Amino acid sequence: MAITAEIITIGEEILSGQTLDSNSAFIGRKLADAGIEVRYKVSVGDKHEDIVEAITIARERSAVTICTGGLGPTRDDITKNAICAAFDCKLSLRDDILDRIKKRYEERQQKMPAFVQSMALQPLGSELIPNSVGTAPGIVFQEKDRYFASVPGVPSEMQAMVVDHIVPYLMRREDRRHIVLRKIRTIGIFESHIAEVLEAIEPDGKDLRLAYLPSYKGVDLRVTSLADSHEAAVKAAEELTQKIVNRLSEHVYTIGDESMAELVAGMLKKRGETLATAESCTGGLIAKTITDMPGSSDYFLGGAVPYSNEAKMNLLKVDEQLLVDHGAVSAEVAEALATNAREVFGADYAISTTGIAGPSGGTNEKPVGLVFIGYADSAGSTSRRLDLHGTRERIRERSVLVALDLLRVKLAAK
Repeated sequence: MAITAEIITIGEEILSGQTLDSNSAFIGRKLADAGIEVRYKVSVGDKHEDIVEAITIARERSAVTICTGGLGPTRDDITKNAICAAFDCKLSLRDDILDRIKKRYEERQQKMPAFVQSMALQPLGSELIPNSVGTAPGIVFQEKDRYFASVPGVPSEMQAMVVDHIVPYLMRREDRRHIVLRKIRTIGIFESHIAEVLEAIEPDGKDLRLAYLPSYKGVDLRVTSLADSHEAAVKAAEELTQKIVNRLSEHVYTIGDESMAELVAGMLKKRGETLATAESCTGGLIAKTITDMPGSSDYFLGGAVPYSNEAKMNLLKVDEQLLVDHGAVSAEVAEALATNAREVFGADYAISTTGIAGPSGGTNEKPVGLVFIGYADSAGSTSRRLDLHGTRERIRERSVLVALDLLRVKLAAK
């Protein structure tokens, strides 16, 4: 059985949504790398009794508890008192910490505020984690097979303590198991269909697990493998991952965290080929997505945003009769936009979008969410029709993803 862990984040700002809880995500990833399985994540506010309760419950049910937040020199330094209550101990003055704090202020040629001295008060019987980035140290209690650590909520301070002290200690524990994670990213297939396709190879959910992570961008699959050795965990994870890829075939666009844009960029760069865009309904979002990545000038030549019919005709020479016969939102216009953008920019490939992102502008014949993606290369052009749902933002973002996927498929086929 894997060592079970719990993460406690402290702060009203987290509960109210004013601060995004990125700390627990970081801690969770690092614990997984150390072979520690996170079973619970708890967020509490700044009330003393709530923090005490969270720590007490975590100590009972989890072998490892990592608490973050509420350690510092100000009046909201509430965690230490809660830890003392949970571990039935008192605060004690640590002269070594006080000397370190004084030295830090002396080096800065600043006068040390009196209230900062409170950081030298630490729970009696605890071990301390040095703070290489800030001032407040981390706190550790160890009792038999239980490990409790409390670290500051400042991300840089928390990360340094977790990486330099907590994880190395946990990785030396003889009772830890090895955890290997694999992410499989898919597009163009619903979660229910994936479940149907993978039903015969679904793992038992003990040492080998499969999780479905759907979003409007597609469905990510996460394989989790636990074993007594790293080699065994890797072997099981790789075997299941390969079975999944074989069954989902073209719907899998990558294994790992790589985005669709990063994948396409890598393919273009490797080939030494170039891309241009022509975007109506997405308003330059494809170009932005591509140029957000450093080095995009190596393969991206430029893009046009011909929103009006006049712009389509004047900038990209779309034939007026084509617009009259088929309308701006059509497969024919999408292909013309891509073909002409490729010629105008002198690119190897071009992709285009034209559609109705809403919330208004739709008709019975062409409703909101109708989008056509165009593609062109030296061999000709093609298009893909999308019938999307959701907000204007979601329709545009989904269109960008599908446009890049169409390019991916074409590049992979060459």
